Amino acid sequence: MTHTAEDFVPGESVRYIPFHAGGDIKHPDCENGVVSSQNGKYVFVKYWRNGMLQNTAQATQPEDLVKT
Repeated sequence: MTHTAEDFVPGESVRYIPFHAGGDIKHPDCENGVVSSQNGKYVFVKYWRNGMLQNTAQATQPEDLVKT
């Protein structure tokens, strides 16, 4: 299912699946994060890195995200 930015709300847990992963949610390049906000085009996600939730949210294409 393809999502739009409006489908995401702050505080939701998501998983980023890069295009090259071919939809494989277990691909090693996938990342988990928490939605910070959205602007109608992008979803801003704070990703977990090295066991810590990052302070800066990254603009992410909504079609590359799944809710967890």
